[in-house]
Amino acid sequence: MSVAIVGGLDRLKRLYEKKCVDMGYQGKVFSKRVPNLANRMTGVNGIVIFTGTVAHPMVEEATRVARMWNIPLERSHSSSVSALKRCLEGFSDGERAV
Repeated sequence: MSVAIVGGLDRLKRLYEKKCVDMGYQGKVFSKRVPNLANRMTGVNGIVIFTGTVAHPMVEEATRVARMWNIPLERSHSSSVSALKRCLEGFSDGERAV
């Protein structure tokens, strides 16, 4: 299962990816604005948005992609690794409920 992480701190990118791997996810981190963000997010099974460290256009585009493809979306104001862990646990809880 792959997860797109939108926002966050550049210096924590490797830690975000490691935490994803530790929890059984493949993480794609988009900490800066990139062209064609929507196309790069195709095929992900979940989206995490760190709202405290992200540009508004990125939030809007990620939210649009999540609605369009019915992808679960988790938001966190904090961009810490423990906040990422809580968001990833939210995805796994949602899978069990279905």
